[in-house]
Amino acid sequence: MTEHVYSTSDPDVVTAYTETARNFDDMGRRAREDAEKLGNNKGALIVNRRTSAPEVVGLSADDPEKPPQGWRYSKTEGHLVPRRGKPGDPARQWLEAHQPPDMRAVMEANGLPRFCKHGEDLRWFLATPGLFEHDGTVWAMYPTEPDGDCTWDRRKLSEWHAAREAVAAAAQGVGVAA
Repeated sequence: MTEHVYSTSDPDVVTAYTETARNFDDMGRRAREDAEKLGNNKGALIVNRRTSAPEVVGLSADDPEKPPQGWRYSKTEGHLVPRRGKPGDPARQWLEAHQPPDMRAVMEANGLPRFCKHGEDLRWFLATPGLFEHDGTVWAMYPTEPDGDCTWDRRKLSEWHAAREAVAAAAQGVGVAA
């Protein structure tokens, strides 16, 4: 497979990306803090799926025999899930309140295709592009060619890597040579 890279400096798209990324980070922080407040667990479990947004599916068990109130340990799932029936309502509400935003849906609404063309052995392919923002530009890289209209500018893979290196260098407080 050959990577396909796109970017945009559209201020509305950059804002949508940065707000969604911030909301994702805020949700993660809140989930950690709120899971700690529940007690008797090791934190929220997030599952990343190829076909949908990341999802908080339960809590990691500290002691499967002593779950937080409203939760139970599922041997099938291997983690804490809401209890069945009315006693699990607060746990279900907790899960609902701690779901991360769907970055792929936000970016799809802002000009990125959701689907990729099939690969050699694949009939269809749902891909979440690699995304990041650098210097007022949002970058996206797909593992294979997107299937559908992309309103973003096509870019070279080398430009993607240069922007990624600049982000990494900035995070380490190192200047990047032009």
